[in-house]
Amino acid sequence: MDWMIVYFTRTGNCERIAKKLAETTGYPALRMIDDVNWSGFFGFMKAGFYALTGKRTKIKVEGKLESDRIVLITPIWAGSITPAAKSFLDHFDPSKVLLVVMSEVTKPEDVYRALKKKYNLLGVHGFNRRVDEDQTIKELAEKLQRI
Repeated sequence: MDWMIVYFTRTGNCERIAKKLAETTGYPALRMIDDVNWSGFFGFMKAGFYALTGKRTKIKVEGKLESDRIVLITPIWAGSITPAAKSFLDHFDPSKVLLVVMSEVTKPEDVYRALKKKYNLLGVHGFNRRVDEDQTIKELAEKLQRI
């Protein structure tokens, strides 16, 4: 059974990771968009507010989800996954999702601990700028082969 990569990005970091992972694994990467303008300072502030209050957004995946298992790549906003990622997990079986988070501060295990009460995820994998991104993508690709 193959994987598909779905990603949400505000600044392009998660898109870069998704495309590198797709190139490494051969799995397709689909962008997820939502109905909110997150650009600029006010977008940044709104992002934090939405994340802290648990708001959801209307989402659209640009392409067809043709796999039972998903790698969901999302940034961490204010210590939480994005509203778009929460919306995705509300509508897709979380037990078939490996969550990949991009954060400079929040640790992946803290995200997993916070989400495991609501979502039965396959697991959480983390990225930040302090790690070797290419090596971490290689490790993630190997992890996908084992799951």
